[in-house]
This record gives sequence, C-alpha cells and structure tokens, in this order.
Amino acid sequence: MNVIFVLAVTFVITLCIGIFLTPRVVAVAKELHLYDLPDSRKVHQIPIPRVGGVMFLPTVVIAITLVLVVLLRMGVMGDKVWEGATIQHFMAYMAGAMMLYVIGLYDDIHGVGYKMKFCVQISAAVLLCVSGLWVADFSYVFFIRAVPFWIGMPFTVLFVVYVTNAMNLIDGIDGLASGLSIVAMTVIAGLNIISGNFTWALIPVAYLGVLVSFFYYNVFCKRDKTFMGDAGSLTLGFTLSFLILHFWQKDPVWNVSLHNIGIVALSTLAIPLLDVVRVFASRLRDGRNPFLPDKNHIHHKLLRAGLTGRMTMVAILLLSVMFITVNYLVSNISQTLMIVVDVLLFVVMHYAINFFIFRKEGRGNVWDKTFSL
Repeated sequence: MNVIFVLAVTFVITLCIGIFLTPRVVAVAKELHLYDLPDSRKVHQIPIPRVGGVMFLPTVVIAITLVLVVLLRMGVMGDKVWEGATIQHFMAYMAGAMMLYVIGLYDDIHGVGYKMKFCVQISAAVLLCVSGLWVADFSYVFFIRAVPFWIGMPFTVLFVVYVTNAMNLIDGIDGLASGLSIVAMTVIAGLNIISGNFTWALIPVAYLGVLVSFFYYNVFCKRDKTFMGDAGSLTLGFTLSFLILHFWQKDPVWNVSLHNIGIVALSTLAIPLLDVVRVFASRLRDGRNPFLPDKNHIHHKLLRAGLTGRMTMVAILLLSVMFITVNYLVSNISQTLMIVVDVLLFVVMHYAINFFIFRKEGRGNVWDKTFSL
C-alpha cells in the first residue's frame, strides 16, 4: 500500500473528526461558561470559548491508532510501521503529551500557576530522556558533533520546555499558533517522508488535519469561533519538540543525503523561539518577572505598528516560510552561519517594527526609541 495514500487517509480522518467535533466542543464550553474573557493584555473584545484545543490529542490518538491497527491486521506495510522509529519513544511521547494535555485542560477550566506547568513540562521531557531520546549529535552546529549524555539529557529537557512554552506564548491572535504549527508540521512531515520514516510522518500529518479544521473555526467562523487554550498549545509545543528531537539523534539513518535536515526542522519554529528570548530579556531588563505575561510579543508589536489581526497573522506566517527557506539555503553552507543569520534577521526585523510603532504613536525621537527591546 502506498505510504502517501495512508498518510492522506490519516489527514482526512483527523480533518473530518475536527470539523465534526469543534462546534460541539464550543457548544459545551458555552454551556459551562468556559470563556476567555477580554482584559488589558488580550486582543479580543468579547468572551470567546477557550477549549478548542481539547480535541487535538484525542483526535490524533484515535486516527493514528486506527490506521496502525488496520495496517498491522491486514499485514500491509508491517515492515514500514516502525522503520526508523522506536516504540519506547512513541510510548514516552504519548505519556508526556497526556500529562501536558491534562494540566492544560485544568488550566483552561480553573487556572494553574506557571510553576506547576513547569513541573509537568519538565517531567514530560524527562520521560523522553528515559525512553532513550535526547540530543546526542549537534551535527557540527558551533563545530560540535557528538554530545555526551550528561550534557545531552539536560539540554533536551531545556529544549522541550523551551519549545513547549514558545508555542504557548505565541498563541495570542487568531490563527497564529495554529498557522505556525501547520507550517511546521507540513515541513516536518515532508522531511520524514523523504527520509523514509513512516511513523514520524504519521504524527505530524494527523495533527495537520485537526489543525486545519481548528484554523477554520478560529479564523473564519464567527458562530462557532473558539480559541485553542492551553490543552491545545501545550500538547502542540511538546509534540513539535518531540518530532524535532528525532532529527538530532546520534548517527541517524536517513535514506537521503540531506545532511542539514535537523537544523531545517528546527528552523520551522525560528520566530516563536527567538521571540521568547527577546521577550524574556526585555522583562528582566525592566525588573519584571520573566514568566508573567505582557503585551510585548511580536504579534502585539505588529498590531501596535498598525496592522490588523488578520494582516499580523499572515505577515508572521510569511516570515516563518521565509526563515525556513533562507535557513535551508544557508545551512547547506554552514549550519552555524544559519543560526547567526537567523538572529541578525530577527534583530533587524524587530528594529524595523519598533521604527513603525514609534512613528505611528509619535512618541519623541523615533530613532532613539527604535533600538530597544
């Protein structure tokens, strides 16, 4: 059976489930008054149901389980199901994703402090390390190749927590977190397909279906409009970190000569990852708690610069595609150079946004204020 056909069927299953379940989840949220209420930090002006992401993980689990069971029972593609994959990694991912899903759902309903979220995120990341999944090869980034486990394991935990929170924090306007995730999942699925890793292609393809359905309701549907919530954004961030980690294993076996595949996968999240560093640095500079929310993320700044919410979302998605394209081209020369180019591009972009913000707001000397965090 053709691999592309199986992946297409998986996509259609999660897409249909998402289209069917989303309005029903929204109806339940309205009955239980599970709304994201507007305040001075948020962009929306009216209460919006905030549990749209509650269906992400269950939908993906249903689709993947169904497809794998049918394939294995039919004896079709049995040799390809776990080719390039390890079942211990898959089981650790499912356990960690469920932990984040539960804490995210509880946060959407009752609210949870950031310390508790960090504890659960760290525990989920440790599970991946226990399963044998950690960064063991930097692929010559900063001229580093092999990494010992006592460095690779804590680095992996830091990486998972970093990516998980980056996706959670970028979820600030309609379509942004889901749109960035669609771009990232598409690239990661493509890299796994050309690398011959069926199972690790199955996961992002399954997420793509439910993300596309959520994107429609979040951006275009007024009657059943819903926000992702932490149940969705936390599991998305954890899933993306898990999928990217597989490109950074020691001596990976690829069926193609794409030597920079890991850094290209990482570049799918360049904007949220770089934005988190900038936002945390600005909070520390101002003497504020870096873990408490504010309105200084890139989407907030673009809104202040005069863009509408829809224009801001499209602009950031286009910037993400630009970063991926530039990164692929530059990484063929040097992966270390690619990271340097990413940082420089992001800094220039940030200063350009600052210029338009202060010119629009007419706040003193524009050039003096432009060069700030």
